Amino acid sequence: MLYRGVVVPGDRLGRKLGYPTANLKISPDVLPKDGVYAGEVRGEKLSRVYIGAVSVGNKPTVAGEKRVFEVYIPGFKGNLYGSELQVSLIKKIRGQKKFASIEELKRQIAEDVRKILSLKKEDRARDRQTPDRRKTSRLLGLKKSRPKKA
Repeated sequence: MLYRGVVVPGDRLGRKLGYPTANLKISPDVLPKDGVYAGEVRGEKLSRVYIGAVSVGNKPTVAGEKRVFEVYIPGFKGNLYGSELQVSLIKKIRGQKKFASIEELKRQIAEDVRKILSLKKEDRARDRQTPDRRKTSRLLGLKKSRPKKA
């Protein structure tokens, strides 16, 4: 499923935890089920397609009240406020959970990001075994591989 939204300011908790997120303004009526997802992220201010960690829900660990759609984009540094992002959900990693502490939440975010990035590595390995690897590599934002000259 593809979600589009303009990046709006959030509460900056992700930034404080070391995982700055882009909060997308999306109607709550169309949001997927709460949880953490791997997603492909595209946007006018992005130079390529990124793999991202998407969180949907009300942030129960910090007593959040409204449902949000936010994405952490590993490897991206920059300001996305006011720009539109398109996020395609690839796979659900886990459901939403209330953690006993912020430290426990940080550890889980690190594990979620590790799992999501490992999906990208699995895709690269699978690409080496399939004839149309350029298409998948482009989707994941990987560099094109060119045949070596003899």
